[in-house]
Amino acid sequence: MNILISGGTGSIGAAISEQLIDKGYQLRYLSRKPAANKLNIPEYFWDPDKGKIDEASLENADAIINLSGAPINKRWTPAYKNEILRSRVDGTRLLFEKAHNLSLKLKTFISASAVGYYPNDLHREFTEEDTPGTDFLSLICQNWEQQALNFENLGIRTVCLRIGIVLSKKGGALQPIAQTAKLGLGAALGNGKQWMPWIHINDLANMFVYALENEKLNGIYNAVGPYNVTNKDLTGLTAKTLRKPFFMPNIPAFVLKAVMGEMASIALAS
Repeated sequence: MNILISGGTGSIGAAISEQLIDKGYQLRYLSRKPAANKLNIPEYFWDPDKGKIDEASLENADAIINLSGAPINKRWTPAYKNEILRSRVDGTRLLFEKAHNLSLKLKTFISASAVGYYPNDLHREFTEEDTPGTDFLSLICQNWEQQALNFENLGIRTVCLRIGIVLSKKGGALQPIAQTAKLGLGAALGNGKQWMPWIHINDLANMFVYALENEKLNGIYNAVGPYNVTNKDLTGLTAKTLRKPFFMPNIPAFVLKAVMGEMASIALAS
């Protein structure tokens, strides 16, 4: 079975790829700058901004796993916010247009999304049926999913996974929390009460593989762990696991906003 992955060289893509290789799948990557990678997976050129893609990447593809998107943990200038949006929406649209125009015999299209789809709320637990928020990240997720769900119009089984806060030793949200904890400087952000729907990267990779192999799955699913923790709890548990003290005062929201700008909303959102 041939699987094409956009954004495959990122940490999530690598974790998914390792599992798929172990299962005997044949993989290809789409990349803006094709190069050699650690898993020796062939990379093909694409540039969603210009609507370009090496069509050889799509030949005999049975499924596409769509992970592409510019990182959100960079300062949100107006230009970079546009890049965050376009890298997700334009890339997904380009894949759909090619699938339609080339009449690809795809069986499955699986796309990343994020729990940023939901409103910011300290008191509610959200399910897939809840309505979206109105902030920047929510609008991105809504547009992202709308483009992905177009594949259903082609008779292609489509799954969107709203990914939570990914925990991994190799990067993601855990790394900066652990780094400060190791120095004995671990501290909650803002009031520390914001809920953080986490997921371990290996479990997330398992979910993508399960969505690929389980033909009964269609539509949108939350890709998160079985229970949530607050920012304060997660930070405290990290310090405890590393056998470090956890006594520093919370970092005020206004300090985060001064340092991070609008991007501070990622750290403060519940």
